[in-house]
Amino acid sequence: MHRKIVATTSALSLLLLTGCGQGSSGETNDDGTWSPSGTVEIAVGAQPGGGSDILGRAFASGLEEHTGDSAVVENYDTVEGVLIVKNEPGKADIVGVGNYSNMVVRPHEQDVGYTWKDYTQLALVAEDVSYVVAQSGAFSSAEEMIERASGEGLTIAQVGSGAADSLLTGQLGDAFDMNLKPVVYEGGGDSIRGVLSGDVDLAVLEAAEFLPQVEAGELDVVLSTGTEPAEHPELSEVPLASDLGTDQRFSTQWRVIFGAPDLDEAQQEYWMDAIEAWTESDAYDEYIESNALSPALITGEELTSYIEDSEQDLLENTE
Repeated sequence: MHRKIVATTSALSLLLLTGCGQGSSGETNDDGTWSPSGTVEIAVGAQPGGGSDILGRAFASGLEEHTGDSAVVENYDTVEGVLIVKNEPGKADIVGVGNYSNMVVRPHEQDVGYTWKDYTQLALVAEDVSYVVAQSGAFSSAEEMIERASGEGLTIAQVGSGAADSLLTGQLGDAFDMNLKPVVYEGGGDSIRGVLSGDVDLAVLEAAEFLPQVEAGELDVVLSTGTEPAEHPELSEVPLASDLGTDQRFSTQWRVIFGAPDLDEAQQEYWMDAIEAWTESDAYDEYIESNALSPALITGEELTSYIEDSEQDLLENTE
C-alpha cells in the first residue's frame, strides 16, 4: 500500500517558496499552467549506479511517459549536484534528487553552502533502510562479523565523511561495540567496487545499490538496520539488528525530488502533478519492488514536518 500524503494547492501556496520565476526556461500558458520549453534536467549528486542515480533515471523515464516532456539525467559530485539547483532560483526546468544524507546530515556536519530549506521541496517518493554487505563467503553469519569487528576491527565503506552512512557507521559500532574503520567513497557504486576488490571489508548500502551483485552471488547481505524483514526474496532472511540484542534506533534513508528556490505556484503544480502521476504508475511500482523500497508520496506541510523530524532525530543522535 502506498503511503500518500498530498498537499492541496492552498497548502502548497502557504508552504513552498514562491517568487516571480525570473529564471524559468519554460512558459506560462494561457490557462495559467506552466510547462517546460525544452528538455528538463534531473540533477543527481552521485555517480551512476547508486540509489540516487537509480531514482533519477526512473523518474526521468516516468516524466517522459506521463507528460511527453523529454528529460535528461546529469550526474555530479555529491555537493555540486545539490548546489547546481540552488543556483537557479525561479528556474523550473531543473530538479534535483535528494535524500536524508544530502538534505539533512551533510549540511549539519560540513559547510556545504546549503540547507534543505533553501529549496522547493516537492515530494518524498520512497523510503528505505540500510544494510551491511560483504564479499560473498567473507562471514558465515552476522554474529561472526560482529565478533571480528569487535576484535581487530573491520574497514567499512561509506559515502562521504558527512553523509548518512557516517551516522549509521557510528550507530552500528555503538550497538554492538564494534571497531568499524570508515573508508570514504564518492557513491554507492564506488563502495561496492571497494568491497568486491577487497579494499574494504564491509559497506553500508541501500538495497537498490547492491541487489544485482547479491543476485549474481558476488555479495552477501550480512545485517539489516530495519525493524521488519523485507519482502524481497534476497532480503527476507537477512538478520535484523534488533534480533541480535540491540535496541539501537537506526536512521532511515528517504528520497525526495526538489526544485530550485522561488518556484511559483504554476511551476510547482507542474512538478507535483508529474510526480503524483508517476507514483500511480506500474513503472513506479516496479521501481519500488525491484529496489526493495517502501512506497511513499508525502508533500506540502506534511513533507516539511517529516524533514524537520528527521533533522531533530539527527541532532538528538549526535549530541
